[in-house]
Amino acid sequence: MKIDKNIPIPNRSKYPFAEMEVGDSIFIDKTTTQSSVCQMAYTYGKKNNKKFTSRTEGNGVRIWRIK
Repeated sequence: MKIDKNIPIPNRSKYPFAEMEVGDSIFIDKTTTQSSVCQMAYTYGKKNNKKFTSRTEGNGVRIWRIK
């Protein structure tokens, strides 16, 4: 069996939190519950020293990176 080294673990999130810069935002329609998306952003931010905020907007939720 061959051992592979230095293979990065793929990002499992379908949301681009890692690529977002301060001031960027994403809009998610109501097919996903607001609380689950907000929780994912909070958890990602906590682990990576980033901060997000969210607001209900029309038929979905918008999440901004603020730090």
